[in-house]
Amino acid sequence: MFPILFKVFGFPVHSYGVMIVIAFLVSVWIIRKRAPKYNIDKQRLTDGLIVTLIVGILGARIAYILQELPFYTSHPREIFSPQMAGITSFGAMVTGLLYLFFWARRKKVNPLALFDCIGPPFLIGNAIGRVGCLLNGCCYGGVCEPTLPWKIHVADAPGWHHPAQIYESLMNLVAFAIIIQLERRNTGHGQSIGLAFVGYGLCRFIYEFWRAGTQDQVNKGTASSTYWIGWMTQAQAVALVMIVGGAMVYVACRRRVGVAPAAAVTIAAE
Repeated sequence: MFPILFKVFGFPVHSYGVMIVIAFLVSVWIIRKRAPKYNIDKQRLTDGLIVTLIVGILGARIAYILQELPFYTSHPREIFSPQMAGITSFGAMVTGLLYLFFWARRKKVNPLALFDCIGPPFLIGNAIGRVGCLLNGCCYGGVCEPTLPWKIHVADAPGWHHPAQIYESLMNLVAFAIIIQLERRNTGHGQSIGLAFVGYGLCRFIYEFWRAGTQDQVNKGTASSTYWIGWMTQAQAVALVMIVGGAMVYVACRRRVGVAPAAAVTIAAE
C-alpha cells in the first residue's frame, strides 16, 4: 500500500486524493467530448462540474458521519477532522446529482440530457477512484488463499486479501463499455443515466460480497464492511435501490413517445 506518495515541503501528498483528482479530470474530459451530442455547452458544464466536485465531497463526508453517527456522537471533534477521514460515494452521488439538477434548471438545460451525458463517465471516475482505495489500503477484500496470484497484503491486517477494489474497477469499466454500446439504440433522453445507475448499483452490490463481514471480522482486519441485515450490507441495500430505480427510469424513458432519438456517442479527439 502507498497511502502517501511523496511529500512537498514536508506536507504529505496522499495517493487517494491524487487518484480522486485524476478520476475527476478524466471524467470531465470524457464528459466534454460527449457534451455537444446533448446540446450542452461544454465550458459552462465544466464550470458546473467543478462546483459539483466540492458539493460531492461535502456530501460524501456528511453521509459518512450520518452512517457512523454513534461513533461521531461519542467523538464530536472528529467531525471536523481536517483530514476528512471517512467518506462514502453514495453521499457524493446524491448531493452531486441534486446540485446538477438545480444547475440544469438554472441554465435551462434538459436535466435528463445532462444526466445522460455524465452518467457513463461517472463509472470511469469510480473505476479510477477505487485504485485510490487500493493505494490507500482501505475498502479491501476479505482473506484469500495464499496461492491467489493477485493477492495483496494490507497494512495492519492479517493474511492475504482479495484486491476487491480492482474487481470493482474492472466491473465499472465493463459496465461503461456496455452502456456506450447500448447508447446506439437509445431513442430518448434518460436511458443512459438509467443504465448507469443499474451498472453502478450492480457493480457495488457484487463488490460488497468480497469485503463484507461481521463487526468482529472488521475489527480483526479480515473484512472492511459490516453486515447490516442478515448477509446484506448497507451499501448493498442502497445498491439494490439504485438498480431498481435505474431500471425503472430506463424502461420509462424507453417507452416515451415523441422524443427525438439521441445520437450515438463516440469519444473522439477534438
